[in-house]
Amino acid sequence: MKRKKIAIVGAGSAACTTALHYYLYGKDIFDKITIYYDPSTPIERVGQGSTLLFADKLYNAFGLNWYDNNLIKATPKNGILYENWGKKIDEIYHNFPMAFQAIHFVPELLSKLLLECGLFNVVEKRIEDPEKEIDSDFIFDCRGKNNRDPEIYNQLISPLNHVILSRKNEVDLRMTHTRCVATPDGWTFVIPNSDSISYGYLFNKSITDIETAKNNFKELFDVEPDIDFHFDNYIAKNIFSGERTILNGNRLSFLEPLEATSISFYDWVARSSWDYIVDGVSKDECNNSVQKEMNRIQTFILWHYQNGSKYDTPFWEYAKSLPFNPDDEFLKILDTARKKDLHFCRNEKENLYSQWTLNSFKIWEENTK
Repeated sequence: MKRKKIAIVGAGSAACTTALHYYLYGKDIFDKITIYYDPSTPIERVGQGSTLLFADKLYNAFGLNWYDNNLIKATPKNGILYENWGKKIDEIYHNFPMAFQAIHFVPELLSKLLLECGLFNVVEKRIEDPEKEIDSDFIFDCRGKNNRDPEIYNQLISPLNHVILSRKNEVDLRMTHTRCVATPDGWTFVIPNSDSISYGYLFNKSITDIETAKNNFKELFDVEPDIDFHFDNYIAKNIFSGERTILNGNRLSFLEPLEATSISFYDWVARSSWDYIVDGVSKDECNNSVQKEMNRIQTFILWHYQNGSKYDTPFWEYAKSLPFNPDDEFLKILDTARKKDLHFCRNEKENLYSQWTLNSFKIWEENTK
């Protein structure tokens, strides 16, 4: 059987996730994957958090481990600490099982590893039209959010649309989790890197002006604002663009970073597209799978805002007023989480909603009500 060719455009986290999936599972099906990247396109410098499965893929592809970790300088992520969310207690810890561990990482270092590891063909070239410029059976367009045609996207629901990013040159070895700190204007992620701490102050600039947000950020976290930018929350109506191109990463979708959903969603797109490329499901089935997964993610995040925070401010009133229409799958697992006699392992599939286990619902429900 003729081996198929896969090309990936971009070198950010979505490109890395897609490349890892097809490298690990497609060695007998595909030629060596080709990555096209434009060195003038900057890779995100602020730390990010992963979900549990991503660390396992890094180990299987590169042999990365906690002793030999200099290539990406990852730090452990054992859960998410919510501070100032809800009114019952000040801190809610969304723990991960002790047998598993996620990571915090700097995308810039992950990109460097991808490009220099030798597992992929690397072409330094700016691509404007993938289908015209690239000879490949399938192309993954991970070029980011710039120059998108707004007509082919749907808006996602989120109370946030602006972020201030910064890093502090200090290390906290005790911090083995992501902090999500509710503020009067929104919330802030705090991520421990190997040599610094990354901050992202998220707010709605229609409710809080940028100067006020910067002053609040500095006062609350003792951090000087670095850069700020506006963002939209969106998803393409169809993940397929042209005959051979599949969208992923910010080219496909963006939703605010609560619960570190980006990496898991990139991986979902890679797996759903595998079903199309390898197993022969239709484009419609593949696209529907991706759309449904994003709807799950959006629902789970909006559920957090329904519970509010300790702040009674215009932002939190607005956040709680957003449309929240959970599906039957969500309502069923939430109802189970509210019961006292939980049997977590009775049926694993029934106790899972997207990337979240029944325990994720139970923790939030017990501590915010």
